[in-house]
Amino acid sequence: MPEASTLAVLALAVTVGSALNAASGFGFSLLSVPVMAAVLGPREAVVLSAVLGVFSNGAVAVRNRSGVDRAIGARLVGGSLLGMPVGVIALSRLDERPLQILIGLAVLATAGVLASGWRLQHPHSPTDVGAGFLSGMFKTSVGFSGPPVVILLQGRGLPKARFRATSAAVIEVVGLVSLALFGASGHITQPVLGAAAVTLPALPVGFWVGNRVH
Repeated sequence: MPEASTLAVLALAVTVGSALNAASGFGFSLLSVPVMAAVLGPREAVVLSAVLGVFSNGAVAVRNRSGVDRAIGARLVGGSLLGMPVGVIALSRLDERPLQILIGLAVLATAGVLASGWRLQHPHSPTDVGAGFLSGMFKTSVGFSGPPVVILLQGRGLPKARFRATSAAVIEVVGLVSLALFGASGHITQPVLGAAAVTLPALPVGFWVGNRVH
């Protein structure tokens, strides 16, 4: 079990990440994984974020399920199923230091793209599948699946409610499948489950705050 100071940092990251996710439909893992990686280690951070993210995204996905764009969502999920095994292989084979650097670079690149306001021009069905592939691969390697989904949905020009519902639903399905893959590959360990159990109560706090903001 991690030390009390470590758990406090994790709980804060989970609260803020859950609030961001509830407000926008994505962002839990993007915010929490770098913090978790710094205090737990990158491999444990990726898996812990997946465990907690299922609960964080699940609340948003269930509440907004009626607004999901099912056609786009299905293509994104289909692509992610192809990408997730690639990510698991990378997670298993990379040493911790290169993996931590990869997580940092992925966060910086994502922040840069989103902050720049760049958007996909005229995305179509194969683009949806490609974005899904990247989403799945990122989820099981660096811990977050949201950025490719967000960039795709922005390019699609979905209104706020449909954007939030679709992103949350896709990220939830990707998260559930990633847990199955992590379990099959032996990445769900006792320390990860212990940290998840202790920090889980922070999720509803963040969800309440984020929902109010939304």
